[in-house]
Amino acid sequence: MISISGPSFRRREPLFGMDIGHSSLKVMQLEAGAGKNKSPRVVGYGSSYRYAVNSITGGVIVDYKALSEALHDLFDRGLAGTISSRNVACTIPMSHSFSRPLKLPAMDDDDLKQAVHLEAEQYIPVAPENLYIDYDVVRRDDKNIDILVVATPKNIIESYMKFLESMGLEPVALEPTMNATARIFGMADPANDQPTVLVDFGAEATDIAVYDKTLFVNSTVQGGSNTMISLIAQNLGISREEAFKVKNEEGLKLSGHLRDIGKAVKPTLDNLLREIHKIVRYYDDRVAVGGRKISQAIMTGGGTNMPGLSDYLAEELGIPVRMLDPWSKINFGSLTPPDELERSMFITVAGEAVLDMSEVFND
Repeated sequence: MISISGPSFRRREPLFGMDIGHSSLKVMQLEAGAGKNKSPRVVGYGSSYRYAVNSITGGVIVDYKALSEALHDLFDRGLAGTISSRNVACTIPMSHSFSRPLKLPAMDDDDLKQAVHLEAEQYIPVAPENLYIDYDVVRRDDKNIDILVVATPKNIIESYMKFLESMGLEPVALEPTMNATARIFGMADPANDQPTVLVDFGAEATDIAVYDKTLFVNSTVQGGSNTMISLIAQNLGISREEAFKVKNEEGLKLSGHLRDIGKAVKPTLDNLLREIHKIVRYYDDRVAVGGRKISQAIMTGGGTNMPGLSDYLAEELGIPVRMLDPWSKINFGSLTPPDELERSMFITVAGEAVLDMSEVFND
């Protein structure tokens, strides 16, 4: 996570989360829970789908006007409840960030920072002066330090900063989407001690990571919910609107003529499965401690709204697969929650909204 709080930011002021996607953006603000339950309460949330996919190119915001109009429209007409804060924690695309676990000899923090930058130069195909580099210490003992390094091109970060500030907002943190997903997973299931594959189906790409009390391995594969809709439309000779309905209502119920749906999306799912297997092998061979093994997969994002998908992935991976459902841990109060079809699309922004100030200030 890149903490970017400036002198005008106050720790006691609330913040809201923003998730800027391929062609849509979402916002959510929470307030701390009170009483025995202590579940955080949603005071405002909403989404907008008003900008073209080429408004963001290569991870860089290029059409500020389109995103500005979308956010104004959302704040003016698309909110349930209210967003009362100017302080925002925002996602950046995982697909355009570089992430890698590293094991380094034990050293003090000043030497560690320098060592991380030197290591990053060896594996990131971008000049260090063009990157924002951050890292989290995963494990530390007398001999070694395990860290997860995340680097993002400066032109991406600066485009997000420019957009947020142009809207009169105070950016306090930017982080890859999977970090937010991992945070909400940890909050929703704090007693779960199993190494887990997280799979986040975006519109055009799918992010994958291993979570074992913290993030370890990240990857992105091309192909998401929009890709599957296009393949279904093309193979079944139907419109995208009809394909959207088929994907979400019929899905992978492989019987009779519906087998054509499975055939249509198989290239996307095969690509996803290959990457998951690769990440699991990497974790098992280089990261896992004490024989710990991946024991489940958790899905989020719009692509998960496909009947039969979790069963198909479970059979192919040989582990249980389920959708992430954090909403029992979040109270919508008097607000009407998103409908069942949209609920998974708000998971990432909820992960930004629950960001704790101690994460921003490292205290």
